[in-house]
Amino acid sequence: MTWALCFQCGATKFGAICPCPECSVATTGDMNLDIAFSDHNMSKKTLEQFGEVVRAIHRVCDDDQLCFWTFIHFISTRHSNILGVDMPPDRSAHCARILEKANPPAVVVEDSEWGRIKRKKPWWKFW
Repeated sequence: MTWALCFQCGATKFGAICPCPECSVATTGDMNLDIAFSDHNMSKKTLEQFGEVVRAIHRVCDDDQLCFWTFIHFISTRHSNILGVDMPPDRSAHCARILEKANPPAVVVEDSEWGRIKRKKPWWKFW
């Protein structure tokens, strides 16, 4: 894996669990989430578009945790095939209000090069 989204600042960084060169934050603490937003699953262009969403949210909200959950809300409501989250109604409504203020750009999700590779057998069956 090479490229991944930094959920903190929206930068495209090298490696899903490596520190971001822009903000020094390494991981969300959820390896599956970190890898989901890497070039193992989507193109670098898609990661950059999601980075613009993160930055748009941060322009209207100063609370890092709330920004993170607003981004998760964005994904679960606009790209539910990537991630689905069942938030409490009050948190969901709060995140929706932030998204309305942030007016994030639309994101077109493209598969990664990795995702386009069709394996003839599972990676662990090397014989």
